Amino acid sequence: MAPSATHNDNEPLLNGSHKAGSEIPVAPLSSTTQTAIKALSVIRVATGVACVFAPIFTCGLFKYTVPVENSLLVRMFGVRDFVMGELLITAEDKKSPDGDRREIRRAIWTGIAVDTVDIGSVAYAVAMGHVGKTTGGLLGAAALGAIGLAAVGLRGL
Repeated sequence: MAPSATHNDNEPLLNGSHKAGSEIPVAPLSSTTQTAIKALSVIRVATGVACVFAPIFTCGLFKYTVPVENSLLVRMFGVRDFVMGELLITAEDKKSPDGDRREIRRAIWTGIAVDTVDIGSVAYAVAMGHVGKTTGGLLGAAALGAIGLAAVGLRGL
């Protein structure tokens, strides 16, 4: 069966105004946006490295006691955070007219999604008595702080 309409390979598939070669460079990121994104990525990488190499010590900073036999789970969390931080660091493409802001946004939104789930998990753990309020508050505050930095970064993109 033949298609009802022909498609020109030079036209976009969706009706958009983007045409190849007509990209207009956007203004560079503000220093506030750059600082927020850089801080968020460095914090994620540092947290990830700390969880991988010193899981018991790192959890102790949040008043969370982890038995040695459960440190594998903390290391897995650390790898997740390290990868998300690295994704954010490498998302920018200075050769792209817009600096590849779409990829930066995707990396930031991924972090926001993960941090939101973390806050829900911490709230559940506190409500069920699995962790104390101090631990829950510290872990929740860390996730909320990451969301705040992400919001500052998104605002400037």
